[in-house]
Amino acid sequence: MTSDAEQGMAKLCIEFITSDPTQSATETDFTKIIKGNLSDKEINESTPKVSKRGKNKDASKPVKQKRRQSLGKGEKTPTGPTPKRSRTGKAKALNTDTTTDKENIGTEGDINISPSSNKFTKMVEGGKPKVAICKDLTSRAPHPTSRWGHTMCLTDSNTAVVIGGQGERQQLSKDSVWCLDTVTRKWTCPEVFTESQKPEYRMGHTATYDPKLRCIYVYGGSKNQRWFHDVHMLDLEEWKWTLLKVAGKAPTRAYHSATLYRNELWIFGGVYPRPDPQPDGCSNEIHIFSPVSENWYQPIVNGEKPLCRSGHSATMLNDQLVIFGGWDAPICYNDLHILDMSFVEWSKPKVLGTPPLPRSWHASCALANNRILIHGGYDGDLALEDTHIFNLGTLSWMKIRLDPTPIPRCGHQSLSLPYYHENQEQDEVLIFGGGDNDGAFFHDLISASVPLNPVLDESVTTTSKPLDNIANQMEAVQ
Repeated sequence: MTSDAEQGMAKLCIEFITSDPTQSATETDFTKIIKGNLSDKEINESTPKVSKRGKNKDASKPVKQKRRQSLGKGEKTPTGPTPKRSRTGKAKALNTDTTTDKENIGTEGDINISPSSNKFTKMVEGGKPKVAICKDLTSRAPHPTSRWGHTMCLTDSNTAVVIGGQGERQQLSKDSVWCLDTVTRKWTCPEVFTESQKPEYRMGHTATYDPKLRCIYVYGGSKNQRWFHDVHMLDLEEWKWTLLKVAGKAPTRAYHSATLYRNELWIFGGVYPRPDPQPDGCSNEIHIFSPVSENWYQPIVNGEKPLCRSGHSATMLNDQLVIFGGWDAPICYNDLHILDMSFVEWSKPKVLGTPPLPRSWHASCALANNRILIHGGYDGDLALEDTHIFNLGTLSWMKIRLDPTPIPRCGHQSLSLPYYHENQEQDEVLIFGGGDNDGAFFHDLISASVPLNPVLDESVTTTSKPLDNIANQMEAVQ
């Protein structure tokens, strides 16, 4: 929802760090989830279509289209028949253009930006666009490979950890663990020990930070149509993996949500396998894992449960867990449910404002003043680029604008950084990775500065700086 405001009332800033973030890809595990059970013949004979929102870098050149890669014999997906959308008709598979830009971890590449380049920042003052000239940028290496279906969690005020995901040519990310210094914006790839107990490469898992034990719990996920129920612990003091031996019935899940509450891991929703010939299904159950007793159990739940779903977001504010969106083929949701975790009771509040369009595999994070940011996602047809804020205090939605607008994406991750001083008037949100509807993956890192009370109109003043410049300035000071 866009509201009128005086010029200068609000400010949004979005910053990019990337050489060329896009990586072309063939059909992915996520694509298979969207398409449902298609035969090899149907997939091989079909021709991928370019999304109507897709952007061809050179309009004079036709977009390359290649035949989709077929599913392996006997593979199944969790969605059943090919989904159809009630809004605009049949859902599309992701574009499978196989043209690639090779990416070498540990090498540096120059970015040449001309005044006409779309990597220039636009500054809008009084509705008159102006160009803020940027210097030539050099992408810092190393950095993670392009991916989606990964996780990213904040482990202290200056460090975020990325785990897993899937990239080009349907390959799971071999460079599985990365650390981001949120101050300098530099990536490092830590040496992680105990190879025998590390989790298999995967996507659609969850990674949840436990500040008391200084560790990350990695649970569930998917690998080549296999679904996991294991729990691994990454010790951040010794950088050591441990496969936990658990009691109780561990649920098998992927594309679920996991939330740490009172030192326990709360799992909601997700995809689970069913015996052939049934398609894999979605869940609306809550399962709890206790790291102390290493035991799984299910609580007694009150209130009306949300419908079964996967690819939703779950954001905790105080004792309230806010569930938004998700997917259960062929339906995408834009409903909002709240779980009072202290009483384990569901409610579906009446909300004000215009909610986001139905979506799944979007990014979300908690902001100051009991607010939640929702960005991007997948609507069953297209990757999305819009941004919305939900205010838990007023139960209202607001649509905001990021300028310049990031490339549409889904399967990405976001987090909000802690305040560095008392008088800070903006939340800083970091967004990493994802994929679009043209068969591309990203490794770009986006920083968005969100005002505490954003009210946007067409004449809002915006500014933008490359994250490289920030890091270079800090190095110069040091």
